[in-house]
Amino acid sequence: MSYCSENKLPLNTPLNRVIEVIELLGYKKGIDQLKIENQLAFYYWSGDTDHISFVGITLHIFRDEECISVTTRTRMGRSYWDLQQQNKTISLLKSLFGGTFSTDEGANRYMKFDVSEPSKLSCSLYVARWVLHNALLNPSVYLSSRKLTGALAKQELTGFSWLDELNPRVLSNNMLIPYIIGCWEAYFRQSFMSIVKYADDISDKALKNCRVSSQEMLRAIQQPELLAHFVADSLSFQRPSVIADNFKQLNQRIDIASWLRKPYHNRRKTLFDSISEIVDLRDNLVHTGTLSTNISDKEVNRIITDLTAAADRVYDGFGTVFDFVPNYNF
Repeated sequence: MSYCSENKLPLNTPLNRVIEVIELLGYKKGIDQLKIENQLAFYYWSGDTDHISFVGITLHIFRDEECISVTTRTRMGRSYWDLQQQNKTISLLKSLFGGTFSTDEGANRYMKFDVSEPSKLSCSLYVARWVLHNALLNPSVYLSSRKLTGALAKQELTGFSWLDELNPRVLSNNMLIPYIIGCWEAYFRQSFMSIVKYADDISDKALKNCRVSSQEMLRAIQQPELLAHFVADSLSFQRPSVIADNFKQLNQRIDIASWLRKPYHNRRKTLFDSISEIVDLRDNLVHTGTLSTNISDKEVNRIITDLTAAADRVYDGFGTVFDFVPNYNF
């Protein structure tokens, strides 16, 4: 299901002005791969660095014998801010160029907001968790569809390291670890940026550990929205102990270490310790080329499950600290 609008502008409307307004609204030009009849241009909006758009907006410009028309479309999973941008686009085109418009609500009727305005922080943290959810689907799908052949490509490992290292399954599974940890790291980096940008009660202590270059500072002066990105990019978000310290410095109530050390499925090993060991595997592979012969398909799935459970705990913790209800409707 989608939500659509159409602005019909007078035929003599300067097309370059229409495009200028659309680009000032933050839309980026896309490639028209469908070659739709009478289409002049295709644009999209995704919120960019605000990180509060869920599904984005697609925008098409058409011209026929009667008028220039501008259509927008969002999907069912749109955020409050997607809808706000869509209405803003409709309104600005109407006020600047005249003509008429219609939406799913009817002629000259704007889209209705069915929820009250949420906090940008809750939306941004949701998007970060959603991105991680989607990213971790990739290795799961890969494992379920991968076809390895040959005498050495056995499902069960022998326990002899010199032989298991020759198993292409072992190499393949090891190479998934940096990707999985990269997704994990990106989740915390984006969450850190969201809190820096949108939370009210944060401390400047975490910023003292940042190493922002002079070139980055110059770009941040020119584009202030990039500053949070540069700050987060200068910090590490792989090892749980370091992640916990970074967020603790922002707000003492963000106690990631405690959240991850709580019992998990009656296991002796906590998520904190389990993920620390996964990061060790990643470091050994990336820095020394050392393969772990214990990474079976089952172990990779266990790693994905642990990271997912840990991310959920942290996301729930953010909800408690910043007073919002976590949303798992991915």
